[in-house]
Parts: sequence; C-alpha cells; structure tokens
Amino acid sequence: MRILVIDIAASKTGALSVLRDFYGYVRGHAGEDEWIFAVGSKDVLEEPAEDNIRIVVRDDVKASSLARLRFEFFTGAGFIRSIAPDVVISLENTMPVRIEGGIRRILYIHQPLGFQKLKRFSLFRKEERALALYQRFYHKLIMASAKRSDILIVQTEWMKKALIRDLKGTVKRIEKIGPDIPDLSGYVREDQGVSDRFFYPASDITYKNHRVIDEAAELLKKEGISCDILYTKDRVLKREEVFEEYNRSTLIFPSYIETFGMPLAEARQFGTVILAADTEFAKEVLYGYDRAYYFDAFDAKALADLMKKVIQGELKRGSGEVPEEREDSYGRILEMIRNAEGQA
Repeated sequence: MRILVIDIAASKTGALSVLRDFYGYVRGHAGEDEWIFAVGSKDVLEEPAEDNIRIVVRDDVKASSLARLRFEFFTGAGFIRSIAPDVVISLENTMPVRIEGGIRRILYIHQPLGFQKLKRFSLFRKEERALALYQRFYHKLIMASAKRSDILIVQTEWMKKALIRDLKGTVKRIEKIGPDIPDLSGYVREDQGVSDRFFYPASDITYKNHRVIDEAAELLKKEGISCDILYTKDRVLKREEVFEEYNRSTLIFPSYIETFGMPLAEARQFGTVILAADTEFAKEVLYGYDRAYYFDAFDAKALADLMKKVIQGELKRGSGEVPEEREDSYGRILEMIRNAEGQA
C-alpha cells in the first residue's frame, strides 16, 4: 500500500509539531507500506533511515500564497497522480481538487478560525487583516476540501459538531481523535504554588488575547495589588521550565480560539488553579476539573476579580490528576488509513 502525506504548509508551532509527531510515529510503525511525505522545506523532517519512507520537498509550493493556491486548484492533482498513492492524507486543512482514480482522501482539520462564532475579525484593521482573510477566504477552502474528502479527522467534539453544522450532512464520516496527552506526573511537586504568580504559555497572536491579562493587571494595580505574570511570547521556555511554572503558578488562558488548548490538559495534571476564557474548547478540555474558573474573554474586570481571589487565597491549588488513558491517537489514524483503501 502506498500512502502520501501532504503537509507542505507546516513550518512552526502546533502544525509542525503534529507533522513531526506523526512522522516519528510512522517511522516506528510503517510496516510494509510505502510512505511518502510531501513537505515545504528540507529542514522540517530528518531524513529517514527506512527504505520504505521518503520525503519529497515542495519548496516551490511553499514559496508564496499564490503558489499554494495554484497547487490546491491546478497542479496538486498532477503531483498526486505522479506519486500514484492508494491513500492521500492531508494534515494541512485543505485537499487539492480533482483527485481521481479511486484514491481515498483523508483530511485532518485543525484550523478553528472559521468554525468559532465568538469573534469576527475585521479586514479594515491592520492587526486583524490576516486573521480576517483566514476566517473568510481560507475557511471556504477548508469547507470545499472537506466536502470532497472521504474521511475528516478533528481533535475535539466541538469541532466535530461545528463541521456537522456547517457541512449539513455532505460528508459521510467525521472522526474525533484527540491528541495524545502526555503523563506529566513525574514533574509534579506538591505545595509549590506562589499565590501572586501567573503564567500564560502562548505565542503573540491577536486571539491569544494577552491584552485582557494586561488590562486586568492594571485594574489590580489601581487597587494596590501587585502580581507577577510570565508570558512565553516574551521568552522561549524549555518544556521542563513550562512544567515548573505549572507547579509554581496559576495558569491564565484567555485565548478564545483554539482547536484543543494543550496547556489546559497539561496544567490540570499539576493541580493548579486555571483561569480560562469561557469557550467551548476550554470547557471540553477541562471537563470535570474542579479548579477551573471561567471568565468572559473580553472582560478584564471579571479576570481581575478571579486573579484577586487567587492572590488572597480564596482559590487554591490542589492535587494533580493523571490523564485518562487514551487510545493511541496516531495508531487510530494509521488504522484508518490502512482500512481506507479497502473502502474505495
């Protein structure tokens, strides 16, 4: 069986992590199948030692947005025909048009911008323009790709419901396969919390919503209450340093657009207080966790009130949780790929 994995867009953050994790899993479970990974640059994946795995670099597609669109609408199908796979899986939210010849198509959707209804970005605001284009134009590409794919994979129940809502029954199969949550119990230390220390691990993107934390801190300052806030947008932390912050700090997570929100799943293992924006994804990831408190993502006063309660000791950390055992996520995807050929 020949399998083509397309992820030319991945170059940073979560998308690149998904690609590298999946590639690493395939290297250990490739079996007798032939695997081809189409990526955007030669440095995103290390060269495989296995004879049945190879990497094809399409930096020409990665060169510009126009080149990407050309690949989606015109040249992508020809490229796929040249590979002649039995199954093609795209990890980049979209699937090239006119894939023919009985090739099964699996699409992994992890871009939530167009599915959420909390915020509509403006084309007229410079800081929001790129997000607005994603929300309006790129989302239409995702939806069109979803309609011409045989199987869709999403990470959360809220994304599955959103797809069902927007596709109106035009896709036969949508699978929710959550990300593997690492067991971090070996990093947990008891009684290490600092009441006035807050932590937010997130990149500097508008919807990550650092501003509401800054505004909340200013409100507290006017009351004579000081606090220590650490952002990872200001400095890069090693994974072990992030885990140490979960031990020491209260997690604030005001982001209002996420597919999953891994810091939420990680932090609950440390027993930390979590102050999260009132969103579908946060409530799904934090379901059953009794130290999660929610606030309107755009209400700095509501966040400041919660931060004040943490500082004054009204909201306290507790014992951490071991994550529930999950079925191996990438194992499920591999099984799905291998079964897909027989359904053609």
